[in-house]
Amino acid sequence: MIKISSKNKTIYGSIDLESSKSISNRLLIIKALCKTKFRIQKLSNAKDTKILNELLNSFNKRIDLNCEDAGTTLRFLIAFLATKDGIWKVSGSKRMHERPVKPLIDCLKDLGAEIKYLEKEGFPPIEIKSKKLKSKKLSLSGDISSQFISALLLVSPTIENGLTLEITSKVLSKPYIAMTLGLMSEFGIEYSWENNVIKVEQQNYLAKNIEVENDWSAASFWYSFLALSKSGEVKIPNLYADSLQGDSVLSSIYLKLGIKTEFNEDSIVLYKTKNIAKEIELDLSNHPDLALPMIVTCCGLGIKAHLMGLESLKVKESNRLECIKKELEKFNVISSISDSSIKIKENQKIVQPTSIIESYNDHRIAMSIAPLCMKVDSIKFDNKEVVNKSYPKFWEDFDRASKNNN
Repeated sequence: MIKISSKNKTIYGSIDLESSKSISNRLLIIKALCKTKFRIQKLSNAKDTKILNELLNSFNKRIDLNCEDAGTTLRFLIAFLATKDGIWKVSGSKRMHERPVKPLIDCLKDLGAEIKYLEKEGFPPIEIKSKKLKSKKLSLSGDISSQFISALLLVSPTIENGLTLEITSKVLSKPYIAMTLGLMSEFGIEYSWENNVIKVEQQNYLAKNIEVENDWSAASFWYSFLALSKSGEVKIPNLYADSLQGDSVLSSIYLKLGIKTEFNEDSIVLYKTKNIAKEIELDLSNHPDLALPMIVTCCGLGIKAHLMGLESLKVKESNRLECIKKELEKFNVISSISDSSIKIKENQKIVQPTSIIESYNDHRIAMSIAPLCMKVDSIKFDNKEVVNKSYPKFWEDFDRASKNNN
């Protein structure tokens, strides 16, 4: 358990965020597939990245690979192992065994991999018996996890005669696919993406040393802290306007929520403004990781909100819409949810919760709710370590920034 509070309800300081988990995980797969060694500087300290790094360094000495609760790790690792000679069992936590992998497995089987489900059809754990993957035109629905598409793209240059991938419906989390292709391009991979068809020829990754930029998704919590504070100013190094990360859209979204972003050569600085919208309506299908902090920000500011495009939140570490709705009720906030959206009424009175906030073993639930400590005396969370999945220093950074005075 952990209890947090902010005596002055202010946030000041410089926050050196974790490096991007999304970029780090993609770079680890590229490095493992590249025939020449290269260095990755500022690799993320997130638990997911550490698990992936450890499994990639030991897969040829082990048969049983446990990805714990790391979804990206499991999906990327399955596609990677399908390109290697051997037999492996890939498993995860109880929640991971409830998260579907069938679209990815079907594609890999079409390319020639032998994969079987060890328990429930369509879900981990699985057994992979690799064979040489050969080119075939694949079709995938765009409304599944973008991680399936990214997993296939990352290994596509190693497939005999390459890969043609047709996306058959609206693409969710499109910026994450663009990030994958952008990083592949940095390492010499040529591709085409026309309309809904992505083509990658068989080719080699070209080694180069690279430094990982900081995590825009993690910056969302600081935008939220500052938006709900009485006063403050936050500097975040190593974030850039022309980032590969789609969540850099934060800077324009939060303009409507009273936060201005100043871009400097090597950092951003966040300032409070009085320009706060009375109502927000947004499609976040391209930015699902921003949904929870935005929901909490809108509640704390008393803004009427309708956030859509949230289908993928059902199959994350928790069923995020259901869980955030339940925990916000402890603050007297009522919301209505559907399979893909949430609605929040304006001017709801935030009250001190009398019970502990459950994190559901989901890092983003805990970190998204934390900024409400700017509106109440204190908040108790059931699990201090849950943030290790993506942002191990979160509580320490908050403690320091909330005690700084301008």
